[in-house]
Amino acid sequence: MRVGDLMSGIESVVSVTAPLRDAAELVHRLDAAALVIGLSHQPLGLITEAALTDVARSHPGQWEKKRCAALVGSTPGPLSPADPIQDVLARYRRSGAQPLLVLDGDQTAGIIYPDPVFSWCLTQPSSVFDALGLGRDPR
Repeated sequence: MRVGDLMSGIESVVSVTAPLRDAAELVHRLDAAALVIGLSHQPLGLITEAALTDVARSHPGQWEKKRCAALVGSTPGPLSPADPIQDVLARYRRSGAQPLLVLDGDQTAGIIYPDPVFSWCLTQPSSVFDALGLGRDPR
């Protein structure tokens, strides 16, 4: 199974120069993400509801005016549609489950969300997770 098999299309796009208030209006459901594009319309990363919540908590009263550029550097690097799902699981293990940007070369291909990945996991034998060091603790 590859990333391209489980990824979703892009539903929301916001400019890197837009205020976070605009991104918050786009990212209105749990686990959704908005694609942040640069001045030349190149994909730069994702803004998630969790990231918006964190910045609102740390900068109350000011967060809505900050630019989307403030959150782009905090997102993980992109995946490729050809990457195996095991690569997604390895990233989740390092930095937690979150939506990840998928690029095909320099072009946006989609977003891979945790729910389809976890659903796929339920269909897999435990040896897949043991090989990643994600199996049960033998103790």
